[in-house]
Amino acid sequence: MSNRPHTSTAAACSSPLRPALPALLAALHGCALAEPPTCTPEADTACFVGAFRSLLGQPMDSVEVCTPDLPDVPCTTTGPDGTWRLPGLPRDTDVVVTASHEGTVETVFPQSTTLDWYDWYKVMVPLSIMNTNASNVGATLDPARGNILFIVWEGLNLDGVDTARVPDVTVRSLSGEGAVFYSSSIGLASAKAEATTSNGSGGVLNLTPGVHELEFTAPGGPCSEPMFHWSYTSPNVIPVPVLAGHTTAIDVLCPTQDGG
Repeated sequence: MSNRPHTSTAAACSSPLRPALPALLAALHGCALAEPPTCTPEADTACFVGAFRSLLGQPMDSVEVCTPDLPDVPCTTTGPDGTWRLPGLPRDTDVVVTASHEGTVETVFPQSTTLDWYDWYKVMVPLSIMNTNASNVGATLDPARGNILFIVWEGLNLDGVDTARVPDVTVRSLSGEGAVFYSSSIGLASAKAEATTSNGSGGVLNLTPGVHELEFTAPGGPCSEPMFHWSYTSPNVIPVPVLAGHTTAIDVLCPTQDGG
């Protein structure tokens, strides 16, 4: 699909599921991946394509990618270059995509198929990262519950260069469930942070399975543009599906304080 943006090394090294690697380390481990496969345009269905890599930037073979709520859409598996393609999705629909690989976090990616033109570059993260996040805030992960991780961005990467992450954003779980945390500048949960830092990330731990609404409040104004999550139910409020034993990853677009 020719309208997909070109993704730089910087863009390919970003994900809600990982702390940012220093530029030198990223370069050493080759975060840039092979171009994802293309989809044949179909009038009645949408198609997602992307690539998975490890925390250190290596392509991830044998990641299983599924849509559990769409039994007619077959699961797919990444090849040695980490790329994958998932055709046959309903158009203009909020869907749940899961990714599984031995030794890594079982992950949920909620997405509207209106963004099927955008390549997915994602990371499979070791279970130790989520355990460290929980430990840092005095929690223990409950396997019967699920978790959420998020990154707040200033804008959508359309030219291969990531936009800035947004600090000073607060998040509230409208169900009252879960332990909200924000990450330090190195991308791991901080017991001291009361809003997003320069890393722009955070999460909510130990939520019962179901759909939970998160309210994002940014100093620069409403977080109201669609990005990598389900459609907003009201300004600043995002419905987030949570599965037992999984971590749901979302990217959120919020304005900066200076209106950027």
